[in-house]
Amino acid sequence: MKLWFIATAFTLLLLCNDACALKGTWRGKLVFGQTELPLVFNFSENAEGQTECTLDSPLQGAKGIPTLVQFCTVDSIALECRTIGASFNGRISNDRISGKFAQRGMAFPLTLTLDASQEERRPQTPKPPFPYTVIDTVFTAPDGARLSATLTLPVAYKNKRIPAVVMVTGSGPQNRDEELFEHKPFAVIADYLARNGVASLRYDDRGTGKSTGDFQKATTYVFKDDAKNGIDFLRKFKGIGKVGVLGHSEGGTIAFLLGGEKQADFIISLAGMAETGKETLMKQNIRSLDKAGITGKDKENSVALLDLLFDTMAEQQRNRVITSINPDSLARANGISVPPAVMASLRVAQKARTPWFDAILTLNPRESLSKIECALLAINGDKDTQVEAETNLAVIKKLVPRAVARKMPSLNHLMQRATTGEVSEYGEIRETISPEVLAMMLDFILTLP
Repeated sequence: MKLWFIATAFTLLLLCNDACALKGTWRGKLVFGQTELPLVFNFSENAEGQTECTLDSPLQGAKGIPTLVQFCTVDSIALECRTIGASFNGRISNDRISGKFAQRGMAFPLTLTLDASQEERRPQTPKPPFPYTVIDTVFTAPDGARLSATLTLPVAYKNKRIPAVVMVTGSGPQNRDEELFEHKPFAVIADYLARNGVASLRYDDRGTGKSTGDFQKATTYVFKDDAKNGIDFLRKFKGIGKVGVLGHSEGGTIAFLLGGEKQADFIISLAGMAETGKETLMKQNIRSLDKAGITGKDKENSVALLDLLFDTMAEQQRNRVITSINPDSLARANGISVPPAVMASLRVAQKARTPWFDAILTLNPRESLSKIECALLAINGDKDTQVEAETNLAVIKKLVPRAVARKMPSLNHLMQRATTGEVSEYGEIRETISPEVLAMMLDFILTLP
């Protein structure tokens, strides 16, 4: 699930052109308060011997941003992006570049170090040749959007009926590999399943990658219908047996919805939200307040105002009358005083309000869970800071007693073995997904009755 509320928005479109011997990928972190933003500078040399550069901001999903190399010598470099008033000036020394990144009147220290290769950083990412069939295909959503997909078929496909899964991504626009911080968890899962006799279909979210459709106007229910058509598409292939849904985060919640509608033969939820959207979002924001050092009466008032704001938005959603809500007016009307930083964040978030967010506030997966009759595997990591494992799995087990519910030690929201579980750690971990989780999912599928 996405964190909505106390978030520092830095749109970093940066920095390219001169001549020095700087090459390769250099990585560093901007640190401002409780927020860390990884940046990746990719240096190369053109045919004229000039240094060129692009920038990646993995946390923001931005890649290959063109940059300007103002100058580059054996011991220093200057990069600039005039359109957003950003720059980086650094000293080159052996295996590091130490300097300052500046944007809109703010300056932050930034140290870059030469990065390992992609293969070293993400060792689980599948590499061809593959011992199975990979087919690029397209299926159609209920509203006519064309969803670009990859169908992965094991060798045994032509010889017997095999199980298959439709993979559903988490919140936010994601491609078919659910790519994040250079990790490609759905590609890793598809590869593992195919090598062990299970087919899969994964697809770019509507309006993302090669898929058409409007992502910004879509809600969880629209994404659910997209996945339902993916199930129908898979069922048309001869040789495909049982078809299940394998969803991560919001995709796991969508799996619950589809299970409640009797659309899937089995369900696998990786950190899918079982509590209501409001409950989950309140927990995320309380955690954010704690991280920001907001305590005592300030925290109490912030939670109370957020609760009122969410309730007002949810009521509008139920009545299908969406109007702008002024957090300042809501606070005054209820005699609530909150820190300026909290109020500023609420104002920004209200302006960025989307149909998806309004819908998620009123979403109650319990209603779907109580109707599930098919086999269900639910996995949560005990270091998940986005969907709390203990309560989440308790809800699932209460409503679906026959469900296989697993709380995995030391795993975060991405099912990586983690130290803190914080979002800032995701990109630092080499592992894309725990081998134990891969094996658990495969065993669940292959032992279905």
